[in-house]
Amino acid sequence: MIRLVHVPNGYQEIVEYYGNPGSIDDDGNAHVDSKWYKDNIAYFDIGMSLSRSWDQLLIHGFIMHKKIAPALIDALHAIRDYGGQRFLEIYKLDQWGGVFNPRWKRGSKELSTHFFGIALDHCPLLGPLGERSRMPFFIVDAFTERGFINLWKNDGMHNQACR
Repeated sequence: MIRLVHVPNGYQEIVEYYGNPGSIDDDGNAHVDSKWYKDNIAYFDIGMSLSRSWDQLLIHGFIMHKKIAPALIDALHAIRDYGGQRFLEIYKLDQWGGVFNPRWKRGSKELSTHFFGIALDHCPLLGPLGERSRMPFFIVDAFTERGFINLWKNDGMHNQACR
């Protein structure tokens, strides 16, 4: 099992550990720091298929922060290995909501952990924001055993590599 090397606690530690990805202006436009992006964000082939939740397009990888990639890919493989790829597809447990997304944290003027490329949304229909999570235990466990923090109380799809 591959675990996260470090799980920062609080916004300042997140910036110190993962770097400052950029800013968002008062109009809500994201400005990604190109040097930070080049140094920290990369595309990773995940070695399996997932279905994008918004259009059902099959994907085999995505962009994320380099520091979380090994643990995240290991968690996804554990999820796949639980019942197999076909099992995930039949029960819609292969639905992917994304990682890197330059935006504000909802209801705040802090950068979202998605802006850092360190938060992921898995099976959005089973753990939507503001609703009780129906996420299967083996999916939650796959992420939490590797150090990710799951926001099961009000955003069960969301796992992040920070507190």
